[in-house]
Amino acid sequence: MDSIPFLHANRMFTIVFLEDLAFSEVRAILDYLSDRNAFDPDVQEQKGFYVVEVEEFTFRVWVSEMDVIIERGSV
Repeated sequence: MDSIPFLHANRMFTIVFLEDLAFSEVRAILDYLSDRNAFDPDVQEQKGFYVVEVEEFTFRVWVSEMDVIIERGSV
C-alpha cells in the first residue's frame, strides 16, 4: 500500500491506495466525498465506506479524518 499527500480545494489529504490512480480520479472522489460531508467527524462515525463511480471504474473508499483509502474495482 502506498500513500501520498494530496492538496485539493485548499485542503490537505493523505491518499492511501494499492493501484495507481489518475489525478482526475482522485479529484473526482474527493469532490464526491466533500459533497456528502464525509470529512465531518459526526458523519464518519456513521458511515462504513463509500462506493464512488468515476468513468468506467467503481471505487470503495474509506475516510478517517483527512485520510482517504481508495480501492479500485470495475463496474
